[in-house]
Amino acid sequence: MIAILSHKIKLTAAAVLSLLVAAASAVAPSGVAGQSASKEISLESRALVRQAIASTGLISVRNSSDSSSQAPRPRGSAVVVRSDGILVTNQHVITNPRTGRAYDEIYLSLSSDADTTLSLTRYRLKPLLINKEYDLALLRVESDASGVAVPKSFTFPSIEMGDSRQIRVLEDLFIIGFPEKGGSTITVNRGVVEGKDILANWIKTDARVIHGNSGGAAVNSEGRLIGIPTKVVADEQPIDRDGDGFPDDSRRYGAVGFLRPSHLVAEMISQLSEGDAANRPTSTSLRMIESPTLIAVRGIVKAATSGKPVAGALVGLLPLGETNVTESTLLTWGSTNAEGAFKLNRPVPPGRYTLKAKALANRPYSRDVDVGPGSSVLIIEMRASSD
Repeated sequence: MIAILSHKIKLTAAAVLSLLVAAASAVAPSGVAGQSASKEISLESRALVRQAIASTGLISVRNSSDSSSQAPRPRGSAVVVRSDGILVTNQHVITNPRTGRAYDEIYLSLSSDADTTLSLTRYRLKPLLINKEYDLALLRVESDASGVAVPKSFTFPSIEMGDSRQIRVLEDLFIIGFPEKGGSTITVNRGVVEGKDILANWIKTDARVIHGNSGGAAVNSEGRLIGIPTKVVADEQPIDRDGDGFPDDSRRYGAVGFLRPSHLVAEMISQLSEGDAANRPTSTSLRMIESPTLIAVRGIVKAATSGKPVAGALVGLLPLGETNVTESTLLTWGSTNAEGAFKLNRPVPPGRYTLKAKALANRPYSRDVDVGPGSSVLIIEMRASSD
């Protein structure tokens, strides 16, 4: 869906950014603007991406009601994130769309080397942790396909985690997975980061995210996991070829692939690792992560010396540690009324953020704050520029 903003709204957003940003630059950072999918890949990057192939596998599924002669059918991709057999995929990959429950039998097949050939060994998986909101699932290797337990000393090829919060627009990405139209061998394709939706937790890319790639790996040029391919949104427009007023065909003008950032995976892994960082999880029950309640952020801005309210101050929340205020980093914002009170325009998930504020004749204000269900009203004390 294309959002059409009025001229007035555009001016308001521009005013907010111009006041919150001390100095803005329209030029991309050095070393980024020249990047594109046509740039030659270094031999080192090729080798690192190939290493990530070994930890990406094919998910296949069966139901207990299926005929015994029916082999597990391909369903999507997955990537091993811990060498003790913990892997991540999308929840929709392992969920039966007819029942809304996980398939009775879930299997993983890995590449036999850092190439594209699948190993003959197939492993039985068990779901451990599911996050419905972000369509992610952590699973554990339980045994081989015949039910023989995998020795605890066995080490699986695992991918190295990257910092998805630090990835920037136009950086290279490589999508690794088993697209349905690509046969039973792994497929790698290249693109760039087209954008980030920080509040909704998406990374956007022009790399091909095809049905079957879901749950696979999106890695950077160092072969580190940056995101999980999750969905694709195509720009398809109807075409009326015979002029009868009814569309009889459509044309695709492009598509955007959406990835779940790897820091969400890291957070799920940390929940498994609590109290048992070195060993396999021993819990046999499936846990579900509940969707967090969004929090409306309110506060008061006042003068630090006199305590008088500061009217017309602009206040915004940024990702934790972010120093530059831009259209992409400004998560939510608002301005104070005559009493110095404000309410930010978009509620946010619980977490820790960087709070910034600016007002005429006052020094810019910045500090890190915790936002949660029990959070109190934010108090911002601003100092005059003359102090």
